[in-house]
Amino acid sequence: MYNEVEIRKLYQCFARMLEYPAGGTLQAAITAQGLLIDEDPQAAAQLKEFHDYAASLPPGRLEEVYTGTFDLDAACHPYVGYHLFGETYKRSIFLLELKQRYSAEGFTFPDNELPDHLAVILHFLAMTSDNTQAEEIARDALLPVLDRMTGRAKSEGFDEEEAPKAEKEPEKRTQFQVVLEALRSVLQNQFQVLNVLETDKTLKVSETF
Repeated sequence: MYNEVEIRKLYQCFARMLEYPAGGTLQAAITAQGLLIDEDPQAAAQLKEFHDYAASLPPGRLEEVYTGTFDLDAACHPYVGYHLFGETYKRSIFLLELKQRYSAEGFTFPDNELPDHLAVILHFLAMTSDNTQAEEIARDALLPVLDRMTGRAKSEGFDEEEAPKAEKEPEKRTQFQVVLEALRSVLQNQFQVLNVLETDKTLKVSETF
């Protein structure tokens, strides 16, 4: 497991890698790789793969890959509430609760972004002083969503009629999905969760938020 300083740094690095590329992406990959090399060599190798790929691209190409991964593929939309609840009133409640939690800790995020964007939540987890809250969000919301985004989750534990299907075709895998795989591994190791969907925690997300 990672200590408090390390996990906060990892949250920050993954937030940088999973937000729209605007500088800092490559350095975040290097920093996270260094933090993971001993604890999770496979995740470290995945981030090296991502870094080397991103560093090899011509200007503007990484932004295109990001858009193709997160904006054009519904199964990989970067909005946590969307994966948990679909476009329902439950997501609206989730968004409101996130805003309230952010406000209570003085956390701000871009006006043009929604509070359930994966990168926004990770930035919040990196700064919140409430470790119990951070663990709750990471374990009960992020992990099950990452299971879906990486194509591992079945539909149990989600709003079956509303939530998008997690159907990944191998040929559509992009390097940003490699980052998602690494983040999933970090959270699983941190919270020692073998399969979140086998517990009833995911079902309680709507009650928690």
